[in-house]
Amino acid sequence: MKKYRIALVTSKDFPELTSGENLLPHALCDLGHEVDMCIWDARDVVWQDYDAVVIRCPWDYHKKIAQFLAWLDWLAACQINVINDIETLRWNLNKSYLFELLQAGLPVIPTQLVALSDQRTLHEIFKAMHSKEIVIKPVQSAGAWRTLRINSNNLVDAELSFNTWRREQDFLVQAFMPEVVIDGEWSLIYFDGQLSHALVKRAKEGDFRVQSDHGGTASRADAPEHMCAQALKILKFLPRMPCYARVDGVVRGGAFLLMELELVEPQLFLDIEDQAAPRFAQAIISHLSK
Repeated sequence: MKKYRIALVTSKDFPELTSGENLLPHALCDLGHEVDMCIWDARDVVWQDYDAVVIRCPWDYHKKIAQFLAWLDWLAACQINVINDIETLRWNLNKSYLFELLQAGLPVIPTQLVALSDQRTLHEIFKAMHSKEIVIKPVQSAGAWRTLRINSNNLVDAELSFNTWRREQDFLVQAFMPEVVIDGEWSLIYFDGQLSHALVKRAKEGDFRVQSDHGGTASRADAPEHMCAQALKILKFLPRMPCYARVDGVVRGGAFLLMELELVEPQLFLDIEDQAAPRFAQAIISHLSK
């Protein structure tokens, strides 16, 4: 079997990966391959030296989005093998992809776009959603950055922050799903279109953000068949099956509704399932072998 040299892309804040993500280098090495952790915007990395560049934890990209997109363009121009592929990354980097999925009839929670040119006040946007609570988030974001849960009680204060942020980028507005707080948010992890494991993420008491840096927790769970079928249907809509994917959503009225499809740098919770890291490693090598 050919020995590959693989770069796992990370950021200055996570130079050695983090949490269960650091199981992947060991799994790749166990298969006989050479692995380096590489900070995406470090100037001393010679990306052409690698057989594959695997995007893992560049978790500052959303604050440097123009630079990150330029870096992807450069990798493409150099014909460097990137996993997930660059077209998939570009598509997924802007959360407006949700509208494409909606137009295809796929189950996505109600969502509206607030473009830079949109002159509506937050009060007008809130009223137009016909929901007791809404969530706003940038179209390019990670870790619940600039994400607000809004109701009639905090609308005035939220407008102050939103009026500053909206000058810089487009935003999504979604109906708040109380199921996130009551039942938790589901994440289904796929490698090469095969379900590896699933988990439920829960926010800390009094919050709605399920990310660990906001106090959220995650526990392994067995996803029901209907949920797996819906998640796979979404993945099969894509032009090409991604090497890795995290499908996030909630269950409402017995149906699985997509919140976000994470194909760029999702935390994959490799420590929550014994065989997750080996499965991911094998999926990467399979992509390289094609």
